[in-house]
Amino acid sequence: MYPILIEIFGRQISTFGLFMIFGAAAAWIMIKILDSKKDKDVPLVFLICICGGFVGAFLFRPITRIPEVIINWEQIRQIPFMVFIPRFFGEIVFYGGLIGGAAAMLIYCRYFKVPMLPIADLFAPALAVAHGIGRVGCFFGGCCYGMPVQSTHPFAMVFPPASIGAPAGVPLLATQLIEAACLFALAAILVFIYKKTAGTGLAVCLYGLLYSVLRFIIEFYRGDSVRGIYGPLSTSQYISIALFAISLVLLYVIINKHRKRLFANTQNDNIGRPD
Repeated sequence: MYPILIEIFGRQISTFGLFMIFGAAAAWIMIKILDSKKDKDVPLVFLICICGGFVGAFLFRPITRIPEVIINWEQIRQIPFMVFIPRFFGEIVFYGGLIGGAAAMLIYCRYFKVPMLPIADLFAPALAVAHGIGRVGCFFGGCCYGMPVQSTHPFAMVFPPASIGAPAGVPLLATQLIEAACLFALAAILVFIYKKTAGTGLAVCLYGLLYSVLRFIIEFYRGDSVRGIYGPLSTSQYISIALFAISLVLLYVIINKHRKRLFANTQNDNIGRPD
């Protein structure tokens, strides 16, 4: 049994919300460890990104549902207002949070003329860790679940009736834990890359490339149709394609801009190695 609520000091708290807090705290700790220059803008940008991320995460699903509302307006207008609001705004979407957080960072950095790429580079490994912890919260909550599988499947999970959306009593693929494990591995890779190339933007670029591929693949194994399916792909898969393309262009720009430094690091790593 994995209830969506836990009790602390007599109060019930959503485990998903609790893991979001854990994720934010872990991200900040990682940023403090990696930020050797102790950039004075980092704490404020971090808070701004969290605020922008929350706004984007909550608004993304309603925005993507506007066409649905227009098409089915005659049926939707009959739904009571107090029922419509939580149904329309009651979900948070990671990609919406990523877009909102990135937009908030861009606006702040452009307005105050703060170099954005070095900060984004610093935040990339922390974001992967926070997202991984958040996916563990999804597992406990029962959202973002996978497709039905055999009960003997090594990653099968049966959720209780109290879960958020997951059908009770049905063996489902634990895509939340699979994605979390991949995100933690991605974070380790990004930490290694960041230590070698801090400030170049390579870490955030690789985050975009690798996570977009991970998310595109894992979407095929998701079982929750609420995330939106348009044609052969889900909303997240279309965004993954766009993120991959943007990151690929950014990678090209970064390699050309920091060619000497990146190749110098590679040559230094090879010094002393036997042929």
